[in-house]
Amino acid sequence: MDLRDLAKHFTENFKEYKPLLQVHKDLNGEILNHVFFGDCNDYFVELIGKEKDIVKIQELFNFLELMATQGDDDVKELLSVTILARLGDSKKLLQTAYKYMGDETRKASDEIEKFFGRY
Repeated sequence: MDLRDLAKHFTENFKEYKPLLQVHKDLNGEILNHVFFGDCNDYFVELIGKEKDIVKIQELFNFLELMATQGDDDVKELLSVTILARLGDSKKLLQTAYKYMGDETRKASDEIEKFFGRY
């Protein structure tokens, strides 16, 4: 999994984000992955925070684990600084997210939290 195809791969698995990707491409003329996934963060935070659609949360964290285990260095960086760092902005949200994280996602989360001095 590389950064070049990440948004496409993500929206193939999570079709509900396809309209957001199209708006993103229309605004930017290209896919800026950190920006796109930054835009997705609000939806991730809401999904995890409400903790009602457990299946969808598990699917999201399965995808994040793929990013952590099969992604190139750029994908792993995006996972850490764009997605996981945002989850760590709220201790409560992070505690909820921990329940669903795979081993490698948890390691990446712990590293970014330590980097920001929140660990």
